[in-house]
Amino acid sequence: MSAGGSESAGASPWRHGPFRLSLVATAVALCGYALLLPVVPLWAVNQGAGTFAAGAATGVFMASTVVTQLGTGVFVRRYGYRIAVLWGIAFLGVPTPLLIVWTSSPGILTISLLRGIGFGLLTVCGSALIAELLPSSAVSCGSGIYGLATGIPQLIGLPAGPWLAEHWGFVAVFVLSTALPALAVLPAYLLPPAHPTTEPAGGGGLLTTARVTWKPWLPMLAASTGLGALTTFTPIVLLTPESSIALLLMPLATTLSRWAAGRIGARSAGRLLTPALALVGVGLAGYAGFAETGPMWLVVVSMVVFGIGFGAVQNESLVAMFRRTSAGKASISWNVAFDAGQGVGAVAVGAVVAGSTYGVAFGLLAASSLALLPVAMSARRKG
Repeated sequence: MSAGGSESAGASPWRHGPFRLSLVATAVALCGYALLLPVVPLWAVNQGAGTFAAGAATGVFMASTVVTQLGTGVFVRRYGYRIAVLWGIAFLGVPTPLLIVWTSSPGILTISLLRGIGFGLLTVCGSALIAELLPSSAVSCGSGIYGLATGIPQLIGLPAGPWLAEHWGFVAVFVLSTALPALAVLPAYLLPPAHPTTEPAGGGGLLTTARVTWKPWLPMLAASTGLGALTTFTPIVLLTPESSIALLLMPLATTLSRWAAGRIGARSAGRLLTPALALVGVGLAGYAGFAETGPMWLVVVSMVVFGIGFGAVQNESLVAMFRRTSAGKASISWNVAFDAGQGVGAVAVGAVVAGSTYGVAFGLLAASSLALLPVAMSARRKG
């Protein structure tokens, strides 16, 4: 680990200045991402593109993110974390104003692709820096705190985005989503020009990483698939008041759950992953059962249950991957599961709904999560 992460520096993540800078840069930059996550699908529908295009906008964004994440390790080894974070901020923010003038479906998808590059760089670097900048005794707690840095923007942005689009207009959301990442440039620039110090060159490729991380990877993928579907289609399925409430409470539950899982992670020894994935499945099943028939308060409760499970799945799966491989490889693997899942969830539900119902689509997501409970249980072991 880096000098900033020596064991003698103390176990509290807050004692590490570079880690604090990483948190600030990540949180501010991701505010722009969170505002647009539910708004771009709405914008696509507003332009007459339909629900499949709405899902495709999220799907293209996440596909671009995943491809970028797979190459981030090479980029970081050559240029360091600071340069990678700065490029991530640029790609996330600079293309956003083009949504104002490039309103065709190909235009929206192209801008989503460019923004996905930035998101991919930011997410891999942010989660890798947990283990790069902190001592091993602080990694679980640091992961929970990092969950606050990524969760608070979603807590604010997911409900605020549709509300702002309705009351201030889409253009205001696009401008704000450009300005916020720009504010993250300063803390990102102040990061140390660190290169990966826990990732040996040539220390195994993608297949090796997949072989050692697949057990926590699959639960993370299943949970994130549900997130992508919920954030994409909740503003379309529910009326605005209920949608805003649900998109406020779900990330709140996720953020608090991940923070709590980080606090107790050192003592849980991976035991939280199985019940957390069970909650994900139950929440998705509730959404499937009530989204189209009501009552709406049960839909909101189902999303909160999902959020509680998803937060703990995030923390437990990432820490489990850190135990199995280097910080950089674990970060890439975890983020690929996170973001590929969101893209798959958005596209798959959009495709299923085109020929069926939201109940069927979300019911399939619930079943896939619950089917992976044996894998989550076995993920406590390193093999």
